Amino acid sequence: MFDLWQFCLDVQQVMAIRTFRLMTGELSGHEARRMITEKQSAYADAQIAGAGGLLAGGLVAASYGMMDVYQRAVRANCIRLSDPH
Repeated sequence: MFDLWQFCLDVQQVMAIRTFRLMTGELSGHEARRMITEKQSAYADAQIAGAGGLLAGGLVAASYGMMDVYQRAVRANCIRLSDPH
């Protein structure tokens, strides 16, 4: 089930970490490329989930499927970026 509060907190945390790293010069070229690649991948996966949801259950199912993709992607970034290693 989509958790809007957790999604918003995770988005805020990911943006804050990346902004801080950019401002301090710690955002590597690899991380910048990964950021773009992950956004493209999440978008493509969300489109596939949305199409599947439309075929299987209609507009509401498509919306939840798409948001689930974005929530998982943002959560994974939040966890990865928060790891001090």
